[in-house]
Amino acid sequence: MTASNDPTIRCPSAKCEPGSSLLGIVNREGRIDYLETPFPLNSTFIEAAQQGRTPEKRFRFTASCVEAGCQQWREGRCTVADKVIAALQGEPPAKALPHCGIRASCRWYRQSGKAACSVCEHVVTDTLRD
Repeated sequence: MTASNDPTIRCPSAKCEPGSSLLGIVNREGRIDYLETPFPLNSTFIEAAQQGRTPEKRFRFTASCVEAGCQQWREGRCTVADKVIAALQGEPPAKALPHCGIRASCRWYRQSGKAACSVCEHVVTDTLRD
């Protein structure tokens, strides 16, 4: 699928910053537990989340996809979804897609369909050490 420049398309792996919404929480297994409905971040949440480890190690956020404004964007696609799908190709397929509050507007879903949804819970935005 090609780029659209549509501001309603959501990045499912955004940063903890104004304009983002909380999508899920990283659980003990290192996978994402999604919220029923993402909620917009306010300054109080952002300030509290920035205490301790980086918020992107503990939570997943969503924001408008900025396409070419993102370092992960190449040849009209988000490369994060492509890389995760390729890396987890040998994993058993999910029995059912996880609940997702942004699927209808998700960049990864629009780009790669169910394959992206089946690996999405494995994506922790910040995997670098503190």
